[in-house]
Amino acid sequence: MKRKFGLTKLFTVTALLALFLSVTGIAHANNFFAAYNGVQQGVTKRTLHLQQVSFIQTPHPVNGIAAGPNNDLYMVSKNHIYNYSISGALIRDMQFPDARINYTDIAVRGDRVYASYTGSQQGFTVRDLALNQLAFFPVNFTINGIAAGTNNDLYLASANRLYRYGINGTLLKVMTFPDAGIIYTDVAVAHGRLLASYSGSQRGVTVRDLVTLNQYLFIPLQFEIGGVVGGADNDCYVSTNNHLYNYSLTGVQKEGFTWPQKDLVYGDLTR
Repeated sequence: MKRKFGLTKLFTVTALLALFLSVTGIAHANNFFAAYNGVQQGVTKRTLHLQQVSFIQTPHPVNGIAAGPNNDLYMVSKNHIYNYSISGALIRDMQFPDARINYTDIAVRGDRVYASYTGSQQGFTVRDLALNQLAFFPVNFTINGIAAGTNNDLYLASANRLYRYGINGTLLKVMTFPDAGIIYTDVAVAHGRLLASYSGSQRGVTVRDLVTLNQYLFIPLQFEIGGVVGGADNDCYVSTNNHLYNYSLTGVQKEGFTWPQKDLVYGDLTR
């Protein structure tokens, strides 16, 4: 991946960025959530300095997680979409009748929930906050990650491609990375940019334009990334194995945390 230079001003915190954040909203401005599986399974709530505030143990693995607008969380696992309070109380469990469906990731924006799925069918579903389905859109590829945009659009990660869709199912843009060995694993919208983690022949996080999907810069890393989410100060958080890291969008590691059990694996992240 080729880095584009001369971007110092791009990531300067300005009044416009502050306005953007206030308009689009971040559900938990001073915290983020990380799903984990392995020796334990559930979700941890942490400060932006990686200190644990609380955790939710779940009886199921967590493939994807998204913060809701009502002090709640949405999770996906197998053919289930769950809605939990942040205190850990189960609010809803939507079980799709086809057990061969596997929900891979989830995103929330406003009063809509978006979940990607694979298995006997492939695509993404649009649901209300009570998990009633409003629409669904089939695709011919496996979706590894989904993120809700700020302009009635969605971002999907699959193999060496990033997709931008309208929430009405219209394909708006496809970016195919020339190295077929790249696998995009997760996507997040933050700081007016698209963040996408990748694995395979290279590993790291790419920072891209929300409309054109053109790359501004990338952060090369030495590990597989389980999830990525934007921070509060032109930074991002990534997970790998039993580690959580905080990086600036210029690639400088700010903080790191290691859980003592090596067989605990952090996955998807949300704010």
